[in-house]
Amino acid sequence: MVLPKSEEGRDWLGLDLRRISRVGTRLSTSQIVGYVSISAEKNKGIEDTSNREDLAKNPAVLAFQEALKAIVSALEVERDIDRLKPSDQVKLQALLDGVSATELVQDVSTLAEEGGDAEDALVRVQDFNARLELVRDALKTRFVYYSRLATIGTIAQMLVHEIRNRTTAIGRFLRSAKNRLLGQADQETEDQHALAESSVQALEKLADTFAPLASRGFRRGRRDSIAEESISRCVSLVDGDVKREAVKVSQPLSGRTRVAVDPGELDTIILNLLLNSLYWLPKGKRPRQLEITVRRVQNGQRARITVSDSGSGVAEEDAERIFLPGVTRKPGGIGMGLTVAAELVSDYGGKLSLVQPGKLGGATFTFDVPLKI
Repeated sequence: MVLPKSEEGRDWLGLDLRRISRVGTRLSTSQIVGYVSISAEKNKGIEDTSNREDLAKNPAVLAFQEALKAIVSALEVERDIDRLKPSDQVKLQALLDGVSATELVQDVSTLAEEGGDAEDALVRVQDFNARLELVRDALKTRFVYYSRLATIGTIAQMLVHEIRNRTTAIGRFLRSAKNRLLGQADQETEDQHALAESSVQALEKLADTFAPLASRGFRRGRRDSIAEESISRCVSLVDGDVKREAVKVSQPLSGRTRVAVDPGELDTIILNLLLNSLYWLPKGKRPRQLEITVRRVQNGQRARITVSDSGSGVAEEDAERIFLPGVTRKPGGIGMGLTVAAELVSDYGGKLSLVQPGKLGGATFTFDVPLKI
């Protein structure tokens, strides 16, 4: 078979007309190049028209065309998967839309009106089933992810409850000790007492920050955050690891970038990135560095927070997968940290991204959140 002489015969599968119903998802003739090799000996029902512009319309040719359309549909599915970057979290509604059989019903109805047979309908059903299998696998992964989030929420409730109970008891003891030792304690005892009080206050503040996330009545938009304060708070939480590993941390020492993000959620995102960086910092003599920056972007509408480290970075083969649920290189890790962080950023209309190469030679993660206007 040769290429048709006229433009009318070039789209003999009707791909361009088919694409009109779902532009962006379906392939057009300008987006696909390929050929199918068939022989007249094994495909006696498939015949050329006399002008060799097309194939003669008969059941064998219609079945052949439907088989090719099914192959094109499979290519479209694969292209959609390749288009989807792990950091572009798929909304649950988009996945649920893929379960709808409306398009299948319309295709089969049109086929019936055109006098198609059961074999033609079967090709369409098989195409729909292939798409449904992909959606099912995506939903399965997503529900595992949500079930783990629910577990995290339960743990958060328990931890907040336990922290508050313990700090209340410890706080009473510290107040009692202060009253009893008033004017009698030496400087070292007073310093230790002040440190203990400061620690209790830090724990209480931490519980207050995360309490809304553990509440069934949690609603976004009720609280906002100061990005620099959140960074300082998260750095203080990992202060022990920072000192033990002799890590040099660079963070904003001033600034009041107010963002429309709940403090508990912003802390969750930043703390996850800091913990990842600290985990992958080298143990050798190479300088161990962490840098966190904040800057306004998009004409002052959003804030971009960047966390960079001098660690081992992210392997090329993992760069496209690290935001997916269950993907981790940490022994014993569950691979949910970056997934949760990316989902939170996405819920605020932003994107959590890996920047390659990293600013300090290791990993650099950046995300944007809305400013409080």
